Amino acid sequence: MAAVVVAILDRDNWDANTDIIVVVDVSRRRLTWVPRDLWSPLIGDRINAAFAVGGGRLLLDALAQLGFAARSAICLRRGATEAALAGASVRVPIHEPLDFWYPLTPTSRLEDGRRQVSFRPPNETLSGERLHQWIGARTMVGGQGTDFRRMRRQIVFLRALIAQGFDFRLALRDPQLVRITGEDPLPLLARVGVNWRMQVHDWVDDAVINGRMVLVPRKPKPWWRRQLRRLRDGLRGKRT
Repeated sequence: MAAVVVAILDRDNWDANTDIIVVVDVSRRRLTWVPRDLWSPLIGDRINAAFAVGGGRLLLDALAQLGFAARSAICLRRGATEAALAGASVRVPIHEPLDFWYPLTPTSRLEDGRRQVSFRPPNETLSGERLHQWIGARTMVGGQGTDFRRMRRQIVFLRALIAQGFDFRLALRDPQLVRITGEDPLPLLARVGVNWRMQVHDWVDDAVINGRMVLVPRKPKPWWRRQLRRLRDGLRGKRT
């Protein structure tokens, strides 16, 4: 089982939720973004609360119960990623005009004030706060917010970083902002290439549990429906 979990906290403290959860399956050359609102029966909460409740070990156990087995996890506080990207400039392709409502600051709530941020085709070079807007914006102007579109933009961003030779070790400079559970994941993560498959785990349904809107695994479809979905996802991956 050559798989590693990479998780990034949405605030710069160890009690925060993991805003980004990616399962890196080295044996299959595949990265899977796990929705933060996916319900975890093990902890009785959304999966993004697992690390805050019980650290990397509980996050690994909760993901394994949901079908994402991995032998190690690396969790980064927000400060680690912000420091690594402080001087970065990343060019991303844009296929259609995108307009979002975004908080007044990257760590404030949308309810406390908002502003419009926009991205225009065919591409944009992102740096500074524009990086965070691309990675984190969720609520579309004139539409609803969805984590799935946000995660797909993160895939575009990660591919661009890998393609330009970004040094991901910059996120590890301060050991106080990094926690590793299990075996050393870095040798496995160093193998990730721009041509690896990167996907969002969207085989889920909306649900209400304990009065909260969450996501739950969707029931399996007949084998031919699964094959059709794999073909569709493969074509989508080529386009991105």
